[in-house]
Amino acid sequence: MITIIVILLTIAGAVAAIFWQYRKILREAKNYERGLKMVPLYIHIPPMSDDIEGGGRDERDVTEEVLSQAQVMYNIIASTATKGFKSKMYGQRHLSFEIVAHEGLIHYYVVVPMALIDVIQQAVSAAYPSARLEEVDERNIFNPAGRMSGTIGGEFTLKKDFAHPIATYQEAKRDAGRALLNALSAAGREDGVGIQILIRPAFQGWAKRAVSVAERIKKDKGVKSGLSGIDARGLMEALWRPPETKESKPEDKQLSSLEQATVESIEDKTRYPGYETLIRVVASSSTSGKSQSLLNNVVSAFSLFDSASNNGFKFAVTKNIDEFVTAYLFRFFPQEVDQNILNTVELATIFHLPSQKNIPTSQVQRQAAKQVDGPTQVMEEGFLLGYNEFRGTRKPIRLANNDRRRHTYIIGQTGTGKSKMLENLAFQDMMDGRGFAFIDPHGDSAEELLGMVPKERVEDVIYFSPGDMEMPVGLNLFEYENLDQRDFLIQETIAMLYKLYDPGHTGIVGPRYEHWFRNAALTVMADREKGSTFIDVPQVFNDQGFADEKLKYVTDRTVLDFWNKEMAQTSEANKSEVLGWFVSKFGAFLSNEMMRNIIGQTKSGFDLREVMDNKKILLVNLSKGRVGELNSQLLGMIFVMKFQAAAMGRADLPEDQREDFTLYVDEFQNFATDSFATILSEARKYRLSLVLANQFMTQLTDQIREAIIGNIGTVISGRIGITDAEILVKKYSPTFDAEDLTRLPNFQTVASVMINNVPSAAFSMSLVPPLGQSNPELRDALKKLSAAKYGRPRAEVEREIFARLGAGDAARKAKADALKQAQADRLAALRGSASNPNAPQPAGSAMVPPRPPASSGSSFLDDWLAKRQQLQATQPSNQAKPAPAPNPAFGPTIPSSAPVSQPAPQPVSPVQEIKAKIPREKPPEAPQSPAQPPAEPDRFHVREGDKNGSDDGMHIQLR
Repeated sequence: MITIIVILLTIAGAVAAIFWQYRKILREAKNYERGLKMVPLYIHIPPMSDDIEGGGRDERDVTEEVLSQAQVMYNIIASTATKGFKSKMYGQRHLSFEIVAHEGLIHYYVVVPMALIDVIQQAVSAAYPSARLEEVDERNIFNPAGRMSGTIGGEFTLKKDFAHPIATYQEAKRDAGRALLNALSAAGREDGVGIQILIRPAFQGWAKRAVSVAERIKKDKGVKSGLSGIDARGLMEALWRPPETKESKPEDKQLSSLEQATVESIEDKTRYPGYETLIRVVASSSTSGKSQSLLNNVVSAFSLFDSASNNGFKFAVTKNIDEFVTAYLFRFFPQEVDQNILNTVELATIFHLPSQKNIPTSQVQRQAAKQVDGPTQVMEEGFLLGYNEFRGTRKPIRLANNDRRRHTYIIGQTGTGKSKMLENLAFQDMMDGRGFAFIDPHGDSAEELLGMVPKERVEDVIYFSPGDMEMPVGLNLFEYENLDQRDFLIQETIAMLYKLYDPGHTGIVGPRYEHWFRNAALTVMADREKGSTFIDVPQVFNDQGFADEKLKYVTDRTVLDFWNKEMAQTSEANKSEVLGWFVSKFGAFLSNEMMRNIIGQTKSGFDLREVMDNKKILLVNLSKGRVGELNSQLLGMIFVMKFQAAAMGRADLPEDQREDFTLYVDEFQNFATDSFATILSEARKYRLSLVLANQFMTQLTDQIREAIIGNIGTVISGRIGITDAEILVKKYSPTFDAEDLTRLPNFQTVASVMINNVPSAAFSMSLVPPLGQSNPELRDALKKLSAAKYGRPRAEVEREIFARLGAGDAARKAKADALKQAQADRLAALRGSASNPNAPQPAGSAMVPPRPPASSGSSFLDDWLAKRQQLQATQPSNQAKPAPAPNPAFGPTIPSSAPVSQPAPQPVSPVQEIKAKIPREKPPEAPQSPAQPPAEPDRFHVREGDKNGSDDGMHIQLR
């Protein structure tokens, strides 16, 4: 019987040995398989704005709170432990947390089995909501110059039984990770240092075993129980100690404070989930000496995890570097390594994501901005703004047509992607058949879009480029359809002049300038037949003949009083002084040939109302490098105010018949006046959507800034300065703070969009890469086509402008020619009467000859001198007696056409003759008939000083 039992036990032992050996082989094979199937995930560390604020608290309390976040992560990972036959055969799956120093930066990774990716993402997000995991390729940290000779590594194991804990943050009240990061920071750009922390859920019963250690300490059997706790002296004492009788009882020994603390720490360790742990460290450099130095730094940092009364780490340098590197690369975790057990608190002390405030190092690569989940509503229609990426999920962000009418504002520094975003939005409108205008102060985006036009929309394209001087396209600021639109354009033009010359309202423009400009503009705009332009305004002051031509069409009594009363009574000295100040504001545009040929045309090359109603594509290239900053500003403001006027002109259409139209304006601060706030509130009623972009909110006035924050539905912000962030954060708080807005990377934004006419909460959004490809050949062809359809030859334009501006000279010349002709006819008549005395004389020949037609182009002095010459030339040479010598006081005598025998008439005073020639001025109070144009004012006005008829008080006054 005993033999059978022995045989059975032998067989059972053999079977068990075979089973354990077989299981070991299976586990080793499975270990290799798991290592090959692990996926590296890069941990994007949360931005600094997510760091826990101290708020005046003790730094140790803040440190404890920071490190406790990681403990949440390890608690969730503990749920990945499996049970059953497979787990007993193959063991638990493991994962690896890694800290790597390479190329001068410190990176954090977690390498996991493919089946655990979702669980690990959930665990990391629970502990660090703004952390982001990204699947990446393996990073090679080994120096190619040093190869294996420059590589050194080893493993950390516990000094004592795993039941004893290491020094944790709860005990030390400090972050030992700072020393660890300082050690890694010593690595140069060509060096590589890696810390690999392999963990897997500990075997069942580890906690009971740890508790038993504590119980043995209580019974004074702790370290002396078992062979491991017996030294030579203790063995001799046990052999010579007399045996204890059954009646004797051991005395209850009181634990020392140190032993009591040890027991409590062991019991505390068992309260948290445990992990079997293996820590590897590898260093690679160009030389073995440098690698040894880097390794020593890490080993020294790990000494901070040693507890004087409990446990710590010991380091063993590998003897076979090839096998060690292979195990490091494939994350091999032998199943027999099961005596290094750390709980979640200990792991959180070793591996946690650093806080910038707690560990201030610039070598740790952090997220520039945090990720925030976007709207949950399904967005299937509308144009694409960007993508919201949150915890591995990527969803498109779209803006519906109804929500676009609440306008869109994009802000960001240079290079953050504003212009490309505008291009993408306009490209989508272009492909969807919508109408839009794109005002580009740089020119690049307009050029790119021109080369993306689909063939079915070629005829819809209008390309406006001031740089094309051979075929200038007209843009008349003073075109209007009704009086309301006329008054709006005048007022906006005054605001434009303030924007250009007096943005601070310091008096450079001022009320007097407004008064002069308004009356001059109303004067030239009264001529609807010939038309008028912005550059005509100074001409009414410089050219009296030009002013006379325009005054024929003025019926506004206020404007007439401005010229006939106010300007007529202004002294010449005051006129000269003020006129230079007034006209100088137009010099930059009058003297510039390019600008003169564009804004000087009375007929614009295209009608903006027609562009909006017929869904045209208007691309405006206002490149500052080609047209100059001032000219670019002027043209841009003209487009903006004319679009506003055209939109408001849609009031004559029912709302459902108004086509949606979008106006894109890049760097819109150059073209925005204070009345721009009115556009933001009124334009949506007329189906005009605005998409505005600029770099700084401080470039805008307070009124426009408040309108953007309060009246624009969709606001998208790239990286901005701290001053702008403090203004705009009101739109994004409390999700984002000002620091978040200042640290956004390029093409990453914070957005709040309109969804069903309700603004969403702020979220993170990445921009869309370029959607279209520009075709240079198509671009060149469309430039020529647009110029041929909407432009005019340069020579024709210049001839028209000079002819219009020289209208005053032409009028004076025509009147002078008429005067000369009248003088010639009178001379011929006088000569005929002298040669034939019996010929019938014209009526009134005995009196002063009839005066020629009055001309505003010649003065009464010219007429008087001409008349004197006529009389001298026609005086008969065969008179009965010579004429008496003329009295110098009265001038020449007037000959009579009567026969010689008749008495000569009494001489006429020159003053009387002049007064007879000049018509009396009509009283200003006499109203003029609307049907008749007002009489042309003479440049000179003769005023009597004595109402009793005396000629001594005559004065000449220049109007």
